[in-house]
Amino acid sequence: MTERGVSRSEIGIYREKIARIGRLGRKSRALAKRVIDASSCLVIPGAVDPHVHLQLDIAPGMRTADDFETGTRTAAAGGVTTIIDYTTPQPGQSPLEAFESRRKQAEGRAHVDYNLHNVLIGWERDWAEDLGRLVRLGSTSVKLFMIYAERGWQADDAMLIEVMEACRRLGIVVCIHAENDSLIGLYTSRQKEQGAGADGLAMARPPLTEAEAAARAIRFSEATGARLHLVHLSTAESARLVGAARRGGLQVSGETCPQYLALDKKLLAGNEGHLWGCCPPLRGRAERAGLMKALQRGWLQAIGTDHCTFTRKQKDTWDGDFTLIPYGLPGLETSLPVTYTIGPGRDRLPVTQWVKLHTAGPASLFGLYPRKGTLRKGSDADIVIWDPGVKRDFKAEQLQGACDWNPFSRMRVSGIARHVLLRGREIAAEGRYSGPGGEGLYQLRRRAARSH
Repeated sequence: MTERGVSRSEIGIYREKIARIGRLGRKSRALAKRVIDASSCLVIPGAVDPHVHLQLDIAPGMRTADDFETGTRTAAAGGVTTIIDYTTPQPGQSPLEAFESRRKQAEGRAHVDYNLHNVLIGWERDWAEDLGRLVRLGSTSVKLFMIYAERGWQADDAMLIEVMEACRRLGIVVCIHAENDSLIGLYTSRQKEQGAGADGLAMARPPLTEAEAAARAIRFSEATGARLHLVHLSTAESARLVGAARRGGLQVSGETCPQYLALDKKLLAGNEGHLWGCCPPLRGRAERAGLMKALQRGWLQAIGTDHCTFTRKQKDTWDGDFTLIPYGLPGLETSLPVTYTIGPGRDRLPVTQWVKLHTAGPASLFGLYPRKGTLRKGSDADIVIWDPGVKRDFKAEQLQGACDWNPFSRMRVSGIARHVLLRGREIAAEGRYSGPGGEGLYQLRRRAARSH
């Protein structure tokens, strides 16, 4: 099964690539070192997660629970065979230096294939030369924040325009975290005055704060001709704006995350509500329904996880202040089962669309397709044998990563990755990592193509 449809076929693998699809014949079977029976299962491409944060320092003494070893182990167990993480530049550090430093952290430790988005903290005009070098190194996207002024990370409107102009010339995708920093500051101060708990996070960042910023980013993309990708969209209006921009011929794309499709903001008001703190925050029923509609209509092109894990102990450091919650949720291992359950499992999303959102969609957006994200002759043999008939409770102890809790533990999910192959080598079976270690390789990406 691919983004193009469903067929009944056999797949032959040779030297890490898909060598043939169809009836293989007796001779091919006799020569095969191993035959996997996928009866009653879906055979799909390995998932491509375009939004992952591993080994990320968010404050002195506070690093995400998952590093490149544990994070990619949990990815493999869940059927994700390629990730795109982010560079973590220090103030004043050039994009090329940040890229080289970050790549060294992953080399030899990753269990799945990987690439990096280049985070820009500030902007120097001679950094355009660095970005040109990064394109030649196969890293063809940047990341900008419209928030986090207090951390010195915010890109103001002038910086957004200047970076977009440079990236248009170089064929680089501009990824943007779109939220209105000024409005968030206003609403946060009001919630603090009222003594809000963890649920203050959602009230301090209402849908308006995202939709306004998304509209502004799209307008800047139109003005500069830059290829824009809006990350982790959590509101129906933001998704509608992406769909409208694309219908208007703009080079704009967007992604949402499983948590915004499956989890309700009411969780923030519970006794352990701070555990579910993420940025943007969880939303209500209307926003979840709107996002599912956006996926059904093709307004959004990918599902990413924004995997950013913190243990219970780390989350508990919030000390009653919702602005001090370590924002982030685990998602790599849970993504496919959660989205399958609420999508095809409930007849709300065609199974081919579900596959595309996790595979060909992100692979195409970020220059990996057709080497990744599809099943065709010559593609990497990244294959997941997905059994949709398995129903299971999703407890934290099942997860293969370093996080000691599961935000989706209250769900009963459908589906499990029976076998996960990375370039023809099995790295997970029955939802458990089983590889020898260090299998992941850095993958070159092509320049940005026009989104479609």
